Amino acid sequence: MSRLNRRLALLGGLSTAGCVSAPAFPVGVAEFSLALQGRLPRQPPFLAVFQRGDQSLGFVAASHSIDPAHPTFSLVRAGFDQVQPVSVIIEGVGTALGESPRPIARVVARLKASQNPASAGEALYTALLAMEREIPVWGGEPSDQDIYAALLAAGSDPQDAFYASLFGPLEQSRREGALTGPNDPRFDAVFERWAQAAAKGLAPVPDPSVRAFRTWYRDRTGLELADDPNWLANHDPDYAGPVQRENKLHMRIRDQHLFDLIQSQLDTHLRVLVVYGGSHIATMWGPLTRKLGQPRLIEEG
Repeated sequence: MSRLNRRLALLGGLSTAGCVSAPAFPVGVAEFSLALQGRLPRQPPFLAVFQRGDQSLGFVAASHSIDPAHPTFSLVRAGFDQVQPVSVIIEGVGTALGESPRPIARVVARLKASQNPASAGEALYTALLAMEREIPVWGGEPSDQDIYAALLAAGSDPQDAFYASLFGPLEQSRREGALTGPNDPRFDAVFERWAQAAAKGLAPVPDPSVRAFRTWYRDRTGLELADDPNWLANHDPDYAGPVQRENKLHMRIRDQHLFDLIQSQLDTHLRVLVVYGGSHIATMWGPLTRKLGQPRLIEEG
């Protein structure tokens, strides 16, 4: 895993109190499914430009990539050109870190000097373009504690709520070559780095040890983690595994927070650009179109 991507992934914390106004839409976000995403008028990556009155919203429905030739990056550039945003929202960063948070600014300064800014992914690439233009950048994520508390309030088992959140980082680590699977000698160390970072500040305190995780997995599935070829499928909200409910709730909590932040930023800044994975626009497509009308869709930047 690259240093920049690990840093971005771990910046999603801290309380969001006071950062987002009360929801102003008639209904909240939908529960994600592949079928819901399939009903979008186009599949990611694309840029949706919503316009109603003085309010303009550009939403880059990204396909995550670190390839500078990938269309996601040209769509990000098109978003700046089309919307001329006054505020930018990116994925993977906590809202409560505030406007153009210093940790992101420090990473962007190093990224600006690199030969391939896209190597850090589209979120940091977007932050780079925004900061070059002196446009405020906001993270679109609720805190880990807010998500954890919401899951527990919805009746989730604390172990399920915590361990479910780790399949995404483990998938990222596998994709980036930091591990191949639970039999990889590197797995335990990679898991515990993610788990210890995710457990900080959570109450009740979860057990971040890989031993506890392996025991939990066996209890929930009847399989040893190392013997299950489908272990990473648990990251898919549509997979009928032991954490499907938590994954769906987790995504809905994140998307509701993003949804409310978009409205708050539109109310105060009028022209807003959002860069997020394409699945996230699917859950808020209905409320966004009711509020702002049907968008113009752009597939190539």
